Amino acid sequence: MDDVKITQLRNVCALMGAICVAAGSPGQGAERARGDNLVPNAGFEEETVKAGLPDGWTLSVRPEDTGQTNGQLSRAARSGRYSFCVEQRNGSQGATLISPRFELKAGTAYEVSAWLRMEGGRLPKDTVTLRVTTDGGNRSFDFTATRRWRRATAILLTGAGTTFGNLELQRLADVADRVFIDDVAVRETDAKGGVPVVHKTDLAAFEFARQRPRVEHTAAEIEEMKRSLAGSNVREHEWVKAAEPWLERQLFFYEEGCGPKYYSAGVMCPVCGAQLRGIVHPDGATEMECPKCGKRYREEAHRAVGRAWVNCRQASGAQALGRAYALTGDLRFARRAAEILLGFAGHYKEWGGGHAAHYTLHEPYAFLTPCAAAYDYIYDSGVLSAEERGKVEENLLRVGAEFYSQQGISDRLNNRSAVYSEAVMAIGVAIGDKGFVDHAINNPYAGFHTLAAHLYLPDGLSWEGFGYHTYTVSGLAPIAEKAYRVGINVYGDPAYRRIFEAPLAVLLPGEELIPKDYEVVCRRLAEIGLPLEYPFGAADLPSRMPSHLFDQFGFGVLRRGEGAEQIYLSMEYGKEAMFMGHAPGVKFSPRLFANGRLLTARDTHTYEGELGGGWNRRSLAHNTITVDDRDQWTRTTAGVDPGYAPRKLVAFATAPRVKVVRARDDEVYGGVTLDRTLFLADGYVVDLSGARGSGDSHRFDLSYRIFGKLSCGLPFQPRKGPLGANHGYQYLTDVRSARTAAAWSADWRQAEESALRLSVLGDAETEVLACASPPDDRKPDENGEAIVARRWGEGTVFASVWEPYRDTPRVSRVRRLQVQGAGDSQGVGVEVVQEGQAGADCFLVTYAPGKKRFGDIELDGKIAAGRWRSAPAAPEYLYLVKGVLLKRGAHSIEANAPATLYVEQAAPGRLLVKSGSESAGTLTLRGRLPGAVTVQRDGQPVTVNVAQGRTLTFDVAQDASYDVTGVTEWQRIRLVREGPAEAEEAAAVGAASVAAAPAPKAAIRASLAPDGTLAGKNKVANGGFEVSGETDPEAAGLWSFWSSYHFVKFRAKCHYDTEVAHSGRGSLKIANTNWYGAVSQDAWAVQKVPGSWANKTVTLSAWVKANLAPTRVRLCIYGLNPKWGNDFEGGVSPVFEIGTEWQRITWTRTFGPDITDVRVMMKREHQVFGGDLWIDDVQLEEGTEATGFAPDAWTQAAEARRATPRP
Repeated sequence: MDDVKITQLRNVCALMGAICVAAGSPGQGAERARGDNLVPNAGFEEETVKAGLPDGWTLSVRPEDTGQTNGQLSRAARSGRYSFCVEQRNGSQGATLISPRFELKAGTAYEVSAWLRMEGGRLPKDTVTLRVTTDGGNRSFDFTATRRWRRATAILLTGAGTTFGNLELQRLADVADRVFIDDVAVRETDAKGGVPVVHKTDLAAFEFARQRPRVEHTAAEIEEMKRSLAGSNVREHEWVKAAEPWLERQLFFYEEGCGPKYYSAGVMCPVCGAQLRGIVHPDGATEMECPKCGKRYREEAHRAVGRAWVNCRQASGAQALGRAYALTGDLRFARRAAEILLGFAGHYKEWGGGHAAHYTLHEPYAFLTPCAAAYDYIYDSGVLSAEERGKVEENLLRVGAEFYSQQGISDRLNNRSAVYSEAVMAIGVAIGDKGFVDHAINNPYAGFHTLAAHLYLPDGLSWEGFGYHTYTVSGLAPIAEKAYRVGINVYGDPAYRRIFEAPLAVLLPGEELIPKDYEVVCRRLAEIGLPLEYPFGAADLPSRMPSHLFDQFGFGVLRRGEGAEQIYLSMEYGKEAMFMGHAPGVKFSPRLFANGRLLTARDTHTYEGELGGGWNRRSLAHNTITVDDRDQWTRTTAGVDPGYAPRKLVAFATAPRVKVVRARDDEVYGGVTLDRTLFLADGYVVDLSGARGSGDSHRFDLSYRIFGKLSCGLPFQPRKGPLGANHGYQYLTDVRSARTAAAWSADWRQAEESALRLSVLGDAETEVLACASPPDDRKPDENGEAIVARRWGEGTVFASVWEPYRDTPRVSRVRRLQVQGAGDSQGVGVEVVQEGQAGADCFLVTYAPGKKRFGDIELDGKIAAGRWRSAPAAPEYLYLVKGVLLKRGAHSIEANAPATLYVEQAAPGRLLVKSGSESAGTLTLRGRLPGAVTVQRDGQPVTVNVAQGRTLTFDVAQDASYDVTGVTEWQRIRLVREGPAEAEEAAAVGAASVAAAPAPKAAIRASLAPDGTLAGKNKVANGGFEVSGETDPEAAGLWSFWSSYHFVKFRAKCHYDTEVAHSGRGSLKIANTNWYGAVSQDAWAVQKVPGSWANKTVTLSAWVKANLAPTRVRLCIYGLNPKWGNDFEGGVSPVFEIGTEWQRITWTRTFGPDITDVRVMMKREHQVFGGDLWIDDVQLEEGTEATGFAPDAWTQAAEARRATPRP
């Protein structure tokens, strides 16, 4: 389950106690820094003897990037005389700038900051990794560079023993052409806390009892099993039946181990992508077989994985034999188990730890723990002599425990450490080694208590998401039980309890999670007087959970109702994905449950399949906005960042009639801010999904992926081919298109008793694209029918209502509410009318400070909602969230500083008043108070002051509800808040860019036809890859190379290959770059071709070959429609499966009348296996068929220039 590809997770918390609590711009969580700047020459004002470099600083460039990446002092400074500029070309990987060493103090908080700016590049932002290296460990943070100077900050808390450190600014100019750095600083700050409290179990007085078994079961548990079998045939028990074949099965013990080098080879079928199964022959030879196609593989990788398969199978056999002996007392089982253990003991020490299984992480639970359990079961059987026991303990078990103890320390606070320590615990209990037991429980880097405290956030969730939440428990829970069996109780650790409490707020009604682990932990907590209710089965605690915010993870859950009728709505906005392991969080992905079922797709395909990286990781798959056909640009550095999610959250507020979550992010698309608000109301959801650029026009695609059969009344017309070529668009097929500026709706019917209606309000012209999407992995038979709503402009807000229903929908009308005198950039609202209910509900958000008017409703605040039977009538409820005014007619909610207040007319003469977070203070209500007035909180009276039958005043706490009686009419409620007002976000960060506008790209130097295309038949420049950027600088800019990952570090490698060619001197090679296991990344080469292409029919052809069949490839021809963005219709070829011999592939399309810029693309797909790809003799020509390859005019001109002697 663990993704070995993300190797940097090994150092997630290498510095004990070093955590980030803020990273971003001023006013977004940074603490006040004080004291001197500890970084020498932090402003780069002092030069070295070597001109161009700042004194004390060093620049590190990879050898292969020498000459492609350069760094020097620049006059384009933010302050002072100089900044430092790193410049790259030809897709080289970014450089690293290293500071001089400076002194640090242990246990001290520091603010680390740098001013950054970028120029050039195709994308509007770049990411710089700032790595803090100290003598206590390392910690990395993501800093964002944009086209304006921007100050990025992080908070570092040093651990014990720290005395010095330095900074490494890594991946400089990774995507941008140039990155500027200035005014780097490390200063002490007043930030406090952040280091989790780690529980400790005192083992000073612990001694092992003699009684066995004790690893997997206790003697008492075995005796209870025997009593339950009284009168029955014990030979029919599953333990005995599993063991009996091992009495006769042939055993094999190999001289060679396996090891992790075969992890990504030897385990998957290159043809089918299925996981291979092992086969062992009577002579011990091994091979691997595909269960799908039956093909067998005998390469060294497959033979090694086969040996590992035999080892793990025999270890499992030993465990089965030990169990059978414990249950029956039959010494045949014990002798056979001993034979297996002694066989392994004769080889394991020579193999070395980590080489019994094909992957280091598999060995603890698939090999060592079964061996330890088997040894424990037969320990007192007498079948092993003292000498043989010594061999098993010293040459097998102890070697494994020592290796994985060190492995856990090296990995430092990683989910893998829980798995390693579980095996160490099993071995420690089996051989009676107190040191191993103490390591598994108390080690400060890999022990049970440390991992429970550090791998889980204070809100109880794993910082790595839901999958790794339970994966880590798979190591922690067995440690806790093994400790319990030998008399050590670790269940009092409050961090461990939170691990089981937190998921209940995430689970859907009726959903269960690791029920056996919950059974055990609930039983153990009850024994120590800290009961936890078992949540599943009849209790169905998830269906009774209230709304909940995981503020540090960045996950909000809104709930309404209970049981089967509960509506559950969630939104992700944090750094990590909730339901995809080791994946950046996709902003702002929702999940909707209603009618007793999940209605929205939640893709969590495994790493081993194509869809895991090709589709799951793409923003398009997650019911959120995608900008300009590319994925959101999220984090690159994994690790705990408690300040990240709070900076993205705008509001999370719940009241009886309406609940709301809102978050925004201005970094995932550089110059575009995403902002989503979800209201959960009376049986429906109001969704306000906005995106706003900073001057340029963009394409905004909002995907709606809902389970069920789609029906929509729009006049759809079929489109050719998939919706696009990359970033997940290639998986959306059977595309139909309709355009409208009016409101429209669509329904998905899941079953006879469940459907969902989506009502989208009219706005700017929208292209509605219905298409088939990949199935959700949890419901593979329900091939989702998706809709993509597409708009073009500087910004937009997709305003919609999602209504789950069974027979017929209740919402009868929805209407958009505009801010008077302004467009969506100031705010937007939705009015909803339901069948059979008088009046309407209104839901409002604003995107700029100050008072806004939505018709006759006034709002000065972030969010508001209310219900009125008619405009002049008193509201049934009003809800002001983070605001100072909500008013309609004579009724208003007001505050002296942004606050959250809810008021509802619960009954005649009775009001419900609810305060939100940071909303404590004195509340004054004006209205008619004709008689006695009472205010109660939780059934207890509250002191009030009533004046002249018109005003009521009382103090309110934050997040509290008050029952107010005796008010017949109310008109105005005003809160005077306690404490300082919440700071508004800074409107802008840093100073305006001082960079000059980028120079216009030089015109292509080649003969052109009258229509501006290259002269001659072939319209692609350097289509034969005869000229490289090393010999002609112009060639470097003709082709650009990309993948689904923005960062050069993660991209597939593309280069000109002079050793392989279909014709001429060279070709383009796209290397097979591993993504995970047997899965390889996508990559593509793209070129903008000059000229006019409107209304033309063109054919793209290329000669291709691979070193492994099949390798999956596409061709693509697309152009720019100035009103809608890139036009891929009919331009994306089907997948070609390429072999090891040169073959020609072609694709033809016709452009419409509005097409301007045209590009051609050759793409290697994200796929299971596949090999290196060579491309040669690319040709774009007019017409419907490919003709013989002709050298292009640019190549001919370049060859002529090279042949002409320079003067």
